[in-house]
Amino acid sequence: MEVSNATAPAPFRQVFQAGACDDSHRLLGGTEVLHLVPHDGRLFCSLSYKLNAYLPEDPSIGAQIIVLDQPEDNWRLDREYERAHWRATLESVLFTEDRNGRRLETPASLLLAAPSDSRGTVYVDSRDDDTGNWTRTHLGSGSGVASIRSFFVYRDKVTGLQRVFAGTSPLGIFSGTYDPEVPGKIRWEDKAEMGGYTRRPMAFTECNSRLYVSIKPDIYRRVDGEMPRWEKVYTIPVPLIVPSSGLRGLTTVSRPSGSGQVLLAALEGDRCRVVRIDPDDDFRETVELDVLDFLGTHWGKRPTYGVVAYDDFTPVADPDSGQTLLFTGLGATYSTRLDTHPADEWVRDAWYLIRYPDGQRYELRRIGYPDMRSTQELVAARSITASPFEPGMLYIGGYDPNAKPCRQTAWVFSASIEASLAPQSG
Repeated sequence: MEVSNATAPAPFRQVFQAGACDDSHRLLGGTEVLHLVPHDGRLFCSLSYKLNAYLPEDPSIGAQIIVLDQPEDNWRLDREYERAHWRATLESVLFTEDRNGRRLETPASLLLAAPSDSRGTVYVDSRDDDTGNWTRTHLGSGSGVASIRSFFVYRDKVTGLQRVFAGTSPLGIFSGTYDPEVPGKIRWEDKAEMGGYTRRPMAFTECNSRLYVSIKPDIYRRVDGEMPRWEKVYTIPVPLIVPSSGLRGLTTVSRPSGSGQVLLAALEGDRCRVVRIDPDDDFRETVELDVLDFLGTHWGKRPTYGVVAYDDFTPVADPDSGQTLLFTGLGATYSTRLDTHPADEWVRDAWYLIRYPDGQRYELRRIGYPDMRSTQELVAARSITASPFEPGMLYIGGYDPNAKPCRQTAWVFSASIEASLAPQSG
């Protein structure tokens, strides 16, 4: 395994810090950037208010969705939630066919938001890009905290219908089809396709023309058809501690040797690692990177707990080689209190991994810039995306409260791909 000696800050530019106001004097706050999503030629950002330390004079607000119309503009508020909705999953989905399988003259792109709800209700909000209005659809209600962690568009290989899937907790996995005649333009099914799990569906991916979802401690595969079902195909083979979310960032990559595709995911926790899982080899697991050992080699001391792929693995084209690399953020702690999500000894800087296509080479980089305050804590890079404005640019957002109240800690940086890849020394 090749280990990078990257340690010094790279030339990044900070483009957002929570606590600012937009041009209409509306507060843009939040403790963490949950998702950065290019959509309709703009950059949307979901601001989480998880563990926000509200002051008495603060407005009674929860999660916010803000938008950047042009790279040099100011961010502005696009959607604001009540305090019971402290975070919102954000995703842009693309339909090429309607609910009857008819090809659309122009593909339909929808921006979807799903707020977490402390009262047990699952919602999907859909944005009308012409008006800027949001339409709410109620999928159902249960007990405890409700949320949607993941969306994905997939065509059923038996019926031929294109569907969007929503991984809800605790109600199950729902699907819907594109219908411009209904509010929100998605006709959701009344009943979930699968339920009975207790943890969040962290991510969907399509691999070798099959749909998969990761839900701690398992991966499930959809069996397509008029009466679809989901089958368990893989279970994490190592013991998991309670705070671990299991496999994050489930995605599909080319098999490093031979043809076809395999699954890639990052295991959170005290056994943090990036693994490759081969559906064509009885779901055999290959450990590509022991993250904690890798960080220990780089930092001189091995962390006790790590989180990789908070959001996902982001494909980035290397401008020199033309190879498709994968970028993903990480966070790590040296805490020994692992019975619940550790609150102390988190690494204060924001680091990210770069994966090369052979799965044997990983490099480590840190977000920073020459004039960054020595007291500024970034803690974790959560979301990485290509710029919708300029080719060759990236946006990275993050922070993680990690079980501690905080205030106005969410941030976003931008950098060129060349700067993001450049070796760091010092």
